[in-house]
Amino acid sequence: MKSQKKYAVSVRNLSYRYLKNQPEVLRNISINFPLHKITAIVGPNGSGKTTLLKHFNGLFMAQNGEVFVNGQIVNKKTRTTVQKQIGIVFQNPDEQIFYPKVYDDVAFGPRNMKLSIAEIQERVAQAGKLAQISHLMDRITFNLSFGEKKKVAIAGILAMQPEILVLDEPTIGIDPWSKGHFISLINSFSPEKTVIVITHDFEIMKSVDNIILLKNGEVEGEYIDFNSFYQEEFVS
Repeated sequence: MKSQKKYAVSVRNLSYRYLKNQPEVLRNISINFPLHKITAIVGPNGSGKTTLLKHFNGLFMAQNGEVFVNGQIVNKKTRTTVQKQIGIVFQNPDEQIFYPKVYDDVAFGPRNMKLSIAEIQERVAQAGKLAQISHLMDRITFNLSFGEKKKVAIAGILAMQPEILVLDEPTIGIDPWSKGHFISLINSFSPEKTVIVITHDFEIMKSVDNIILLKNGEVEGEYIDFNSFYQEEFVS
């Protein structure tokens, strides 16, 4: 166990299938995600990226293998503790926004944590500033643009102050004028937080510390920068 603590998330020989008669979606995956770095998980559609991330906070439980978060194994007994340490923002913000008013949605997590009113207000204000949605706090979520909803979903996770932030395709559906802001926002989280990004976006890949390539449910390659990834995958 001691060796796992130097990583934010550590995956060991993880395999997973949805149904017994279906092929494995993940096959013997082993990956380490370093502390306070930004790591991108990339690969074709259907390669198992989203299935993998759902193991990080116990949404899915390992059928074979193990997943560790900050050195603690993820299982049914530890799931609640782990979920306080890791926050996941999924592709579609409508799956994570529940309240009509932006402020109430961002405050949802801190309220569930039974914090004082003053601390809730402080966390919402801080998360709103980080995600650059302070001016949206009185808006109705239904009337927001897709990009604004994504920022609200991110702020809702940030308000719970997780040590590890996981973003699933953060720039999908974002217009070119807003994409640069999203990439700057992602970069701003490190080194205070460990960030894991699932993406197809080359612009994000150019700014991360590590790239993990998944294909057909297996780790196809690990790269220290975008150039080495691009050269091997698209040039050689």
